Parts: sequence; C-alpha cells; structure tokens
Amino acid sequence: MPIPYGLTCSLRKIWQYRDVLMQAGGVTQFVHNDKFKISKMYKHLQSGASHVHWKRITCNSKASPKGTFITWLALQNRLPTKDRLISWDIDISGECEFCLVHEEKLTHLFFECQYSKEIWSRVLTQMGMQRTIQTWDDEVRWAAVQSRSTKERAKLCNIAFIETVYAVWIQRNSSVFNDHYDPIESVVSRILFCVACRV
Repeated sequence: MPIPYGLTCSLRKIWQYRDVLMQAGGVTQFVHNDKFKISKMYKHLQSGASHVHWKRITCNSKASPKGTFITWLALQNRLPTKDRLISWDIDISGECEFCLVHEEKLTHLFFECQYSKEIWSRVLTQMGMQRTIQTWDDEVRWAAVQSRSTKERAKLCNIAFIETVYAVWIQRNSSVFNDHYDPIESVVSRILFCVACRV
C-alpha cells in the first residue's frame, strides 16, 4: 500500500515497516510467549543485507572515533572528494591537492598519490612492517585481514590504517580550505603518536 501524503518522517517510517511486517506474514511470527521479539524482527530485516569484508576494520576498533568515522565513510566511498563534488555540479578544480596533476578521487587520494603513499609507507616502516603500498582496494583487503587477527601487532596496524586515512583527509581539507598541508614527517609522527595513545 502506498504511503499516504502528508505524513511526518517518523510516521512514514512506521508506515514503511508496517508494509514490511505485512510482507513477512504479520506480527505473529515475531511473537514468542506473548512477547514481541525484537531480535527475530532484526534478523528478518537483516536477512537481505549483504556482508562487507571490511566491517571489522571500523567495528570494535580502538582508533579515534573521528578517524573511525572518516574511514567508515571512505570505505563506502562517501567522502566528498573532488570527483564526487564535480558530479554534483559544483564548480571546482578537480585536481589532487597534493600532486596537482591527477584527478582527486578516493582511490587516488588514498595511496596512489605520492604524498599519501609515502605517509602510509613510513608509518608501516616505523611499525616494523616492510611491504609495498598498493591500491586502495588492496590496502583495504590487507587491513581487513589485520582486523580479524587477535595479535597485538595486527590491532596496531588496524589503528594505524584508520589514523592514516584520517590524517590524509585532514591534510587534504587543510590544503583545500587553508592552502597549506603539513610535511610528511610531521604527519607520520602525529599518526604514530595517535597509535601509541590508543594502545
């Protein structure tokens, strides 16, 4: 049944979930011992949702809340990078704030750009990890594997990944709005300090 015109936002949501209940066969399947079981309803609503491999990167992380939120947005490609802003018809220059050559998009900003790639590489080196920095998707897969481990070093890598994404985003915004970004060395030391504080 279509949602009636003129309902408030909360009433529209209630009406929408009324339809979900009706499609599920009514309320009775979610009732046990004369009590409505929210857990049964939740499982029913979640049954169609797909799992994402990066979930554990941000869930239960010891990284800063701001860093975790920005990384969560990045993992969903929801950061307002210049390519997205241009697609919304905002009249801006589309080049990367750091290299001033390539188009700024999420995959470039995170670890294709020499500035961010060098930051991430130095952070890992300082943590005793020697590995070649790859594309955003590959780094996310690597971080997802690290986040599933219970080893202390893997937890530190997870925090470092989140704090690096956050630090690069902060530097990018500083460049956009203040026409200045910090040298790689100071960004790396700040990231390592954040990681040390979060342990």
